[in-house]
Amino acid sequence: MLQRTKVVLLSAAVLAGCSASGPTFNAYSLRLANGEQAYRVDCYGIFEGQGTCHKKAEEICGNQPVRALEDAAPLGSTSDGKPNTRILTFQCGVPSAPPPVVAPVPVPVPPPPPPPPAKVVLGGDANFDTAKWTLRPEARAKLDKLVSDASGATFALVTVKGYTDSRGSDAYNLNLSQHRAETVAAYLRDHGLQAQRYAAHGYGKADPVASNDTVEGRAKNRRVEIQLDQR
Repeated sequence: MLQRTKVVLLSAAVLAGCSASGPTFNAYSLRLANGEQAYRVDCYGIFEGQGTCHKKAEEICGNQPVRALEDAAPLGSTSDGKPNTRILTFQCGVPSAPPPVVAPVPVPVPPPPPPPPAKVVLGGDANFDTAKWTLRPEARAKLDKLVSDASGATFALVTVKGYTDSRGSDAYNLNLSQHRAETVAAYLRDHGLQAQRYAAHGYGKADPVASNDTVEGRAKNRRVEIQLDQR
């Protein structure tokens, strides 16, 4: 026996009946909890058989198939070995199709952030002669390795910045740092480092990375910075 379906009884109307000695039944119109139309037939005559409620259901549904939702029979009441259904709840017609499953719209995955610019620093003392902007062999070797490591890549911008220590006049330091930056940029460009744009700037004694009060600090401040930007 099917589990008893929870229904909401909207109206009860006796559709047909017979004498006390003959088949007797009541038929009801129901509204299910989900809002769908259903029916119930109670068959309680003394001559009722297993198929009486089903026959009444077929009469109610007409040319539509009967779809039983639940049936109930008294305990031990059988005909030809089958339960004598006394209460039959049913619907007419085939089950309504379930609503189509709408696939969720995938959330676009944001692109990964661009990698931070790569940065290479050339120390001034090891890579340039004093007060000059000619590259030493050590500097050319470092720049050649940079070009080799970046083979196949094209950068949006290559920025070369030149710096000095605090000794000397501002004009002198700006001129020296500018020439050193331009020398490095030209070397990279001429030796195959691909970039949409090159920029070379000399900043003199600005932006020190160490104290200018010591020999070691001044050596760190004499430098050329190369920034490779892929954005």
